[in-house]
Amino acid sequence: MVNIRNPIVFFILTWLFVLVLYSLQYSKLLTVLSNSTLLYIGLSCSSFAASYLFVISITKKWDGKTTYFSNIGINKVLKIVFFIWLSLTLVEIAYFRSLPLLALLGIGAGAYTEWGIPSLHGLLNAMIIALSNYFFYLFLTTRNKKYLWFFLFCLCWPILLVTRQVFMSMSVQAVLTYIFLNKFKAKTVFTIALVALCVVFLFGFVGDLRAGDSLMFINLAQPSDDYPAFLPSGFLWVYIYVTSPLNNVNFNIDKYPGFAFNPSYVLSSFFPSFIRNMIFEKENIFDFKLVNQYLNVSSMFPNYLGAFGYWGSILFYFVLGTIFSLVYVKATRKNVNIKWIFIIVVLLHNILFSVFVDFFSNLVFIFQMILHYFIGTKVKFKDDQV
Repeated sequence: MVNIRNPIVFFILTWLFVLVLYSLQYSKLLTVLSNSTLLYIGLSCSSFAASYLFVISITKKWDGKTTYFSNIGINKVLKIVFFIWLSLTLVEIAYFRSLPLLALLGIGAGAYTEWGIPSLHGLLNAMIIALSNYFFYLFLTTRNKKYLWFFLFCLCWPILLVTRQVFMSMSVQAVLTYIFLNKFKAKTVFTIALVALCVVFLFGFVGDLRAGDSLMFINLAQPSDDYPAFLPSGFLWVYIYVTSPLNNVNFNIDKYPGFAFNPSYVLSSFFPSFIRNMIFEKENIFDFKLVNQYLNVSSMFPNYLGAFGYWGSILFYFVLGTIFSLVYVKATRKNVNIKWIFIIVVLLHNILFSVFVDFFSNLVFIFQMILHYFIGTKVKFKDDQV
């Protein structure tokens, strides 16, 4: 059976899935994929696969059952993290005097796109997503319903902020955590499918709420005559969001040289926004253009194409894949600190969202992984190995 816990396998399957959806041509906006684009995706997957083969050739891989360390004293650490998050969140609420959802309902003023103190808001997003990971994990392992309520609170928070990205990140990471802690059975597949269906409905609901009118998005998406019109709006939202980034890459792929060295494309994301704006200029050296100005996501690829070029980025993916593979080997040993599971879950999440954007160099998710490592290291586990 295919091991989707492996980030390399997950990357390959994710992009094969995108190619299948794209081939359906359910939107009139989608252009025909060029040979350069198809070759680039194929070589990217091959580069990741080669990195995994390299890692397992130099490390000893555990093929038996993995046991996760049981946690002691984690509640105290989580209370501290939650208290910090809540205190700083109250500062944001006091500063803006409302919440985005309330503002949309006419209670308070301000636009949801302008809500949040720069840099601090990203830090708080990382904290609440990390907390949701732990609450969901503790519910699965203890079946204590208080952890489920805490998780649901975390899940409701991005709805109050009218931000689908944080909501989707929490949901996806919860599903990935569930996959890691459970064997694949018919019940597991059914549960994941049910959650995915609920997420699609909520995605469409929040999308329609933001757009103000579902018909407005239909006009934007330009569904083809073959599109199953009986499906809820959430399915069209998801289809366009999944395929339009590759459409933008395909539209610009021939502009990039074989090799380049513009590291600011990647490095700028490692800095908080107030520092990034002072040090780095917004670069568009290769005149990257959108097929449609309203569909402005372009996957992970433009960052690395711009930084290293067509062939250079393929080589960089080998380095990136090596890092992922080393973390995966660490997370699949005989006895594993749960922090490594959370870190691999964040990496899998970033791979899934690589369809839309580059989260590998995103400060929010980098901080989330650091936070997971810090909590897992500070909390004493039975027979723990830091």
